[in-house]
Amino acid sequence: MTTIKHSGIGLVNHSNVTSNTWFIKQVDKFEAARFGWIAMCIVIQSCLGSVACMYILKNNASDFMLLTCAVITMTSNAVFIAQGSGRLCLAFFYTSLIINIIFLLLNV
Repeated sequence: MTTIKHSGIGLVNHSNVTSNTWFIKQVDKFEAARFGWIAMCIVIQSCLGSVACMYILKNNASDFMLLTCAVITMTSNAVFIAQGSGRLCLAFFYTSLIINIIFLLLNV
């Protein structure tokens, strides 16, 4: 069954039920209220990134961890501010969350 939905930017073709994954649903929700989600995501991942950087510095962990944490957090912020596509924004957001949570757990 082929369905075509309007996602705010253009037409999105969902060719079958299996392609309608959790991430696609998140992108659709993100596009419905884009600027609210951007503000919330920037605050959440910036706070998490800064806490992870603090613990990395506190434990004198490797500079690679600190650099990775700062770069992925700032890259995610840049994609949001530049108003990238919904998929790109959410991909960087979730990547930032996962990496920062891993570094936070390693250094607590």
